[in-house]
Amino acid sequence: MTVRHNPGLPASAPPLVDTNVFCYLFDARDMRKSQLSKDLIARCFRSECHYSVSVQNLAELSVVMTEKIGLPTSHDFIRQFISDIARFDGWTILQYRVDSILAALDLQSDYSLHFWDALLVATMKEHSINTIYSEDIHFKKVPWLKTINPYVDQEYPV
Repeated sequence: MTVRHNPGLPASAPPLVDTNVFCYLFDARDMRKSQLSKDLIARCFRSECHYSVSVQNLAELSVVMTEKIGLPTSHDFIRQFISDIARFDGWTILQYRVDSILAALDLQSDYSLHFWDALLVATMKEHSINTIYSEDIHFKKVPWLKTINPYVDQEYPV
């Protein structure tokens, strides 16, 4: 599998979709959030918009869906889903580096974020991404980052 990395993304790089949005795709406990997640993700696969996702998000999705939920998803299913994202041109896959980790340590301290969230923010900043789809409100602590909760915000979709 080839992972795309676009170091020269424009200032208006595609918004990042956070792990929780992906997890709700497969969560039958909240049908409303599941449907809203499906609608958001489907827009990309219909080529109506372009999104970004970090390898960190894809790794987190793998762990949550195969190990942390009540009825785990098969590895084959998650493998296929991640492969579909990686192969589709509507998704930009972001990678992080050692410098990202160092920047995350500063962001963690500056904004009182958990390390993994700070690493995601650092990766977004390195790729000129200033918008994230997430229901996690702690991203709102970062002044330059626009957080859109697709389950409550009326401005969805971007």
